This record gives sequence, structure tokens and C-alpha cells, in this order.
Amino acid sequence: MKNLALLFVLACFLTSCNVTESIVFDNNMGGEYVTDFDLAPMLEYAATNRPPSQEGPETEKMDTTIVFNDLFKTHKDSIASLSAEQRADLEKLRGMTLDVEMDEEKNIFKFNMSKKFKEFDELKTIYEETDEAMNYVKDIGNKNGQAPQQQMDELSTTEEISYAFKDNTFSRFQPSTIKMEGGLENDEESIEGEDDEFMMQFDEIFSNSFYTLRYKFPKKIKSVSNAGAMVSKDGKTVTYKVSWDAINRDASIMNLDVVLED
Repeated sequence: MKNLALLFVLACFLTSCNVTESIVFDNNMGGEYVTDFDLAPMLEYAATNRPPSQEGPETEKMDTTIVFNDLFKTHKDSIASLSAEQRADLEKLRGMTLDVEMDEEKNIFKFNMSKKFKEFDELKTIYEETDEAMNYVKDIGNKNGQAPQQQMDELSTTEEISYAFKDNTFSRFQPSTIKMEGGLENDEESIEGEDDEFMMQFDEIFSNSFYTLRYKFPKKIKSVSNAGAMVSKDGKTVTYKVSWDAINRDASIMNLDVVLED
């Protein structure tokens, strides 16, 4: 299942298919952060393009929840024997929960990463925490090592995101908002040995994929910086859906400012 493994890596780290990033804030601007990934189109592609020699009666199926705080308890002795650097990486996973559901037969492949936070400042490190959790997802998607390690290393980078809340204004900002010249072309060149047909089909999946931001606040929204953003009837939730093609042309469109009423 080489294509499935490679597609999984592409989906996660070229950020294709459908992704929903949501935050629900409480009255103290604490709350819960959740990012959902729906990779069903990738699974469907892998199933229809699997070589006959790899066809078989068995299909992959998984439905699991990983509560990282539980892992710290059950594996405390093993963790204690790790290097300081490895323990520091694991510490980023405290409070994180990872849900993974995959059923090839039913064309289901989705996962989400979530974390509750008491204070807004805890969001300042959420990028590092979700990035570390993504390493676990990567291992699940390529558990048998079908994708070459070089590709895994080159593509295992997620986009950094920072959040701020000042003067009643919530801001989402991607520090690296330099326009990607040539779109997917640069990433395609780094994937050695892949044929044109594969990449053309991947481009088709990519063009029909979206990234959605959804933020719910304790106060009503006064204004939103992006014209394409929609505000709910109660005035407290903003939803902003953008195609990956548009993001690929200009990543700065994912920067967002939401001003709340006093």
C-alpha cells in the first residue's frame, strides 16, 4: 500500500483534503482547541489505484483514542529513561487527545487533535503541541514503512500558526505568509520517483479541498477582517472556509482579525 502511505503523508504535510480548525472560548477566554482532518478522498484514491498484486480480502480498519496524559502515567518508567530532548518533546503532548478513525471498506479516514486550555496564553504553544501529535499520526499512516524516509523527512512540517487577543481583538496569524511560487510544483519536485499521472490526480484532490476556520466567542462579533467570513445568527461564531488552491496562491488569506463588542 505504498500509495496510501505516501498519500497520507502528502495529505497531512502538504495540508490537503478537508481540515477544520475550531476554537470554542469561554467567558475567561479559555476553552477548547480542535483540528479535524478528513482524508477520505486520499483513501479512495489509494483504493482505486492499488496494484492488483496488493489486492486482498483484508482492509485496514482503526478506531482509537489516544489520551496522552494517560500515556504519561502508564509509561512513566519508560519515559524517565529517555533523553532530556525526547522528554521535552513528549511534554508538548500533555493535555492533548488524538482520535483516529479509518475504515477502507467504508471509505472513512479522519482524525482530530484536541486540547482544553484554561487561559488564552496557552494557545501560544498549541502549534508545537499539534505538530508533535502529528508525528504520531504520521507513524500510524505509515506504520509499515512504505513511504521512503527521505520523503517523510521532507514533508513532515506543519504550518506555524500564532494567536493573540488584545484590545478585544482576536488574531490568527501565520508567520510564514510568503506567497508560494509555483504552487505545488516545488513540493512535487522533492517527491522523487512519482509519475505524472499520480501528481495530476493528487492535484485534482487538492483543488477540491478546503480549510475551514470556526471560532466561537463569549461576546458578539463587531467586525471580521476577511470579507468571505460568515458570522452566525447569534453573532458569536465566525466561520471562514477557504480552498487549498487559494491558500496555495497566497497563504496570507488565512490571517484573520475578529473584533468583539465591548
